Amino acid sequence: MAVRRYELSEAQWLKIASLLPGKIGDPGRSGADNRLFINGCLWVLRSGVNRLPNLALTQFWW
Repeated sequence: MAVRRYELSEAQWLKIASLLPGKIGDPGRSGADNRLFINGCLWVLRSGVNRLPNLALTQFWW
């Protein structure tokens, strides 16, 4: 599988996967896909996206 521009490689993922919450035996509900979440965070940080909604302002415009 080819690594996309903003995604972690398999080697990088294996280094951090055990550090993330949601391991078997942890109490409570865990995330469905931690790798997808991390890749999304990296995309926002690396691409410089500045189009995310400002929730503090939008909640009053109803």
